[in-house]
Amino acid sequence: MNNTPAKRRHIPFAAIFFLAMVMAFGLILPQPAAAFTKQKVNVIGVPGDAQPIGKTRCVFAGVCSSKKTGIFTYDPGIWGMAKFYDGEVLLRDGTKLTGRVAILNRAADWNFVKRIALVIPEGETDAIYIGEGDAALITQQRKKGPRVFDPYDGAYLQRLVSGTLRLSYNPAAGTSRPLSDFLPAGTIGSLSGALGRQGVIDALKDGRTVSQSLSEGTSAGRALGDALGSIEITEKEYLLYDERADQLTALTKANYRGAMERLFTGCAAADAKTVKSFAKKYKKIEEAISFYNASCL
Repeated sequence: MNNTPAKRRHIPFAAIFFLAMVMAFGLILPQPAAAFTKQKVNVIGVPGDAQPIGKTRCVFAGVCSSKKTGIFTYDPGIWGMAKFYDGEVLLRDGTKLTGRVAILNRAADWNFVKRIALVIPEGETDAIYIGEGDAALITQQRKKGPRVFDPYDGAYLQRLVSGTLRLSYNPAAGTSRPLSDFLPAGTIGSLSGALGRQGVIDALKDGRTVSQSLSEGTSAGRALGDALGSIEITEKEYLLYDERADQLTALTKANYRGAMERLFTGCAAADAKTVKSFAKKYKKIEEAISFYNASCL
């Protein structure tokens, strides 16, 4: 057996010094938003009148203020807390905040109804609180594709299908409430983004909220109505929004078949068998709307 010690490899001192400098310099440089989204972050722009949950110091699950400093923080690493994903928040004046986005709801809400968003803009370390009416559109990039949330009735409602025809669940299903409106596509397209990303961030760091930072008179679209409460949904209903006509329709089992037959009238890509297949089964509604957007426009 050979007991001769293995030769040690000598790494030049210059190489060691270079690697040490690179590592040290990397720690000094500002880290991107993604580096901070698995650990606790400070949250800025929380409204002063935000109501705490019970006797806690939290205005939303995980969004809590320190008893000593009063600073709000959020920890996405805690089990059950909403996670951050790449995404974008389009504010109601058209300003875009691109970075990492988490979207939160209340315990009583359906999963497709969200109340606030937290966005860490690229190059920043603090999360910005996006409250009711602050955003015109919220997008998250997920493994199965983007998730899009529209402002609706004081909340943010997740789309099931995007396109000229948008499909979402109706959070007021089974009630006699009148339909509220989505923001018209034309209105969203015409927003100027007058304040700009840095203007919003500077205002927030100065102690203001997103709503306070945006200029007066830039609120897009119609009044969004009262905030949603805990509404019992006894049967799934859907909201179908036509961007071309700025028209919103509630679809139920009772009116679904007729609505689909009217929708596909004049669509050359859908033969009678295809239309019958879509119209016959309520559970095919997402497939039907996706087919229409892809083949009938």
